[in-house]
Amino acid sequence: MTPRYTPAQITLHWLSAVLVLLIIALPYGSPLFEPLLGGGAGVFTLHKSLGLLVLVLTVLRLVVRARSGAPELLASEPPLQRFAAKAGHAMLYLLLLLMPLTGLLFGKRPVNLFWLVEIGPLPLSDAVRGAAKTFHVTAQYLLFLLILGHAGMALWHHHVRRDGVLRAMLPARD
Repeated sequence: MTPRYTPAQITLHWLSAVLVLLIIALPYGSPLFEPLLGGGAGVFTLHKSLGLLVLVLTVLRLVVRARSGAPELLASEPPLQRFAAKAGHAMLYLLLLLMPLTGLLFGKRPVNLFWLVEIGPLPLSDAVRGAAKTFHVTAQYLLFLLILGHAGMALWHHHVRRDGVLRAMLPARD
């Protein structure tokens, strides 16, 4: 039987996944969301708010992972695949930390966190803001690729290998 993640890890993973997909959808589906959110400013208020929520969830995920560990990778996997899995997860965590931070750094206006509290803007130079924006806008494509690869490999393990890797991250069914 494949070892499972803890219920807390599973919940945080899927909550993060849903939020990240919504964060991605908001700017790209802006015409759909603008009427619901009071225009483009509302779309980006929610985009930024959810991004900061993902930052908090990612820190929490890392704390939970440090305390609970994670199931070992399958010994039957070739060393290169094991390396790719570890590197892919590390890059996902890194981007889930850096994307919200760089999004916060490049803004010249305060972030209106869920229309409740204003954060920032931080007193930064235009050069720092520009670098943060360049990273944020460019790294989104790497994040897209990592998400597709992550989901694709989970489906490959489930449908081709049939080794229980995906089930380790699904809620338990009695």
